[in-house]
Amino acid sequence: MKLTKSIAVLGGLSVAAIGLIGAGASAVFTTTTTSNQQITAGTLSVVLSSSSAIAGNGSPTLTLANAGPTLPSFTTGDDTITMTNNGTIPASELTETIGTNYPSSQLAQDLYVCEVSYGSPGFTPDYVIYNGPLSSALYTQGINGTIAVNGTDEYTTNIYAGSEPTLCGDNFTAGPSGSSSNVGAVVTADATSPAPELTNLDMGESLNVTLTVGYSS
Repeated sequence: MKLTKSIAVLGGLSVAAIGLIGAGASAVFTTTTTSNQQITAGTLSVVLSSSSAIAGNGSPTLTLANAGPTLPSFTTGDDTITMTNNGTIPASELTETIGTNYPSSQLAQDLYVCEVSYGSPGFTPDYVIYNGPLSSALYTQGINGTIAVNGTDEYTTNIYAGSEPTLCGDNFTAGPSGSSSNVGAVVTADATSPAPELTNLDMGESLNVTLTVGYSS
């Protein structure tokens, strides 16, 4: 009896094993698809150039020729600076800041600055951004403009004292005779800017004037 029972169990195990082997032998075909996309971040880069520069053409920092020793009435002339977008995305002009290394000096009180934005030839006129005492220009001002990739934009600066010809003419935006309503005044050619001359208190003083433009994408 024990032998017969043992054989019956063994036979059952054999059938089960055969059934498992059969179930694992079936084949299934598979395949996959993949999409991909490369992302490259743009580059924001603007460089400056000017025929009046003595250093820095083609870089973000430009140095114009020194002026002086000056007379009580003088002008540096209209120095035109070209901004070139050599990045890979458009550059939006957001702010401009006029500054100096000696903002509280007598010379900073007595110098005047004319800044003009150049428009597109035949389309947008040139207009005054600022014209008044250097000491009153030491703040950040909002501006609006976009430079396309490989495109350019221009602005002109003129530092002066006394009644001198500038692109701003008599469109003062600050100072005793100035008005903020003159910001954006259209200009076409040099005209006299009647500012006070330097005085004995200015003799021998020296400072550096900067104009910084801020950009964004």
